Amino acid sequence: MKLRNLRPLYAHSLDIRVGKLRVMRFALNRHLPEKGWVETHHHSHGQFLLYLTGSGTQWVGGRKEAVQAGRVFYLAPGCEHAFVEDEGGKPLCLALDVSVPGETKSAQALLAQGELNELRRALAELRSWSEGEAAQVRPGEAGAVLMVLDVLMRAVGLLAERRGTEGAVVRRAQAVFAENESGSDSIPVAKLAQRVGYHPDHLTRLLKKETGMTAGQWRAAQRLKRAQTELKAGGTVAEVAERSGFGDANYFARWFKRHTGNTPQGWRARSQ
Repeated sequence: MKLRNLRPLYAHSLDIRVGKLRVMRFALNRHLPEKGWVETHHHSHGQFLLYLTGSGTQWVGGRKEAVQAGRVFYLAPGCEHAFVEDEGGKPLCLALDVSVPGETKSAQALLAQGELNELRRALAELRSWSEGEAAQVRPGEAGAVLMVLDVLMRAVGLLAERRGTEGAVVRRAQAVFAENESGSDSIPVAKLAQRVGYHPDHLTRLLKKETGMTAGQWRAAQRLKRAQTELKAGGTVAEVAERSGFGDANYFARWFKRHTGNTPQGWRARSQ
């Protein structure tokens, strides 16, 4: 259904699937200046609405809900909804059309400021919010879309916070290192996050919960583990440096001592 009172700043038709969950459309909408309302309507699919700016009243199934920046609504299939803005409260709204498995109910929540800032950074990476821009999601950006959806689903209670999920993320991050034949531990954090399927900030949040380390600290720990394994196997310092993703053996030796308190040769002697 096309709504005449909204102008998409950008809109992507998608077909992103995770199991039985599907994302069909991802749009950033600005309300037209001459209109202060969106007519009552419904969808055959589920929809998330995240208000990034503005204020007003969201009607959901006949109920009135106040709108402010950070307010997120999940509208179940068939749920009648409408919007009336406050004077001067012109909203900017993110809409995700989704198909969620099982029977769901409409819900709403208010994101914490940190979560809202995290989503704004993810959206800025997807595409700048310039007026009239229309573009397609580029390779690697599906992970950012899923990161946004993950935060919204957890906020309204469609996904529970489970430590098992973070454990799976650690295993996926470890698999990214293992996929590369050489120099795997030199992979930048941003590329690591992209390969795992998360925004870098969100990957840090998940790793912090599971391991107590940020993504950068976790990556450094993997490099150190690789170097220690190579040293035990009898490689020279230059060989170990190269296999651990360091181009300079002297820099590697200083880095190794900073993390262990010993030079590579000294650490090998103690470990033996």
